Amino acid sequence: MIVLLDLDGTVWDSEDGIVRCVDHALATLGRTVPPRAHLVRAIGPPLRSMLEHLGVPEEQLDDGVAAYRDRYLTVGVYESALYPGVTDMLDRLAADGHTLATATSKGEVPTRTMLDHFGITDRFAAVGAATMNGVATTKTEVLARVLRLLGDPPGSTCRMVGDRHYDVLGAADHGIDCIGATWGYGGAEELRQAGAVALAHHPTDVPVLVAQG
Repeated sequence: MIVLLDLDGTVWDSEDGIVRCVDHALATLGRTVPPRAHLVRAIGPPLRSMLEHLGVPEEQLDDGVAAYRDRYLTVGVYESALYPGVTDMLDRLAADGHTLATATSKGEVPTRTMLDHFGITDRFAAVGAATMNGVATTKTEVLARVLRLLGDPPGSTCRMVGDRHYDVLGAADHGIDCIGATWGYGGAEELRQAGAVALAHHPTDVPVLVAQG
């Protein structure tokens, strides 16, 4: 089985870094910064979509993305931590014979920086991430990129693991079932409504659910 893993809210808790960089971007644009709870609920979609959802108009989106990345690529990537049990989850999946790959809407540069920072790059056969030029940013597009890297396997031989409805729906576009990670930013109800085939309440639940098919 190929196990495709979202990163933010699934492998690592990047809430502080993302929220502080969104705060920085909005302040740079001279826009009102919403309460933290509102910013946390916005985590999940591609960066431009997230800023747009937070009220940034089209004509300011490029500047907002630049301001966000200016802080994120130097500071924000390090304001994060692996969720407890994630390393055990990755090692158990590999020991069970599964191939691991990432599928994240985070840009490729910060994705690789964070994987290296946490010392887990070698766990993944392929690193699927959003392009930095905006060509492929949605979960559906990111999954298309990583599946090509993996030789375009049938959806039935893959499982997605993610914490938001974007993960569930993006996987479904490729005929892939998604296991919902309830410890992330979406929560059980969001994942259930989106159509997750199973819910994992701790990273170490994932290998068991993958083994169940």
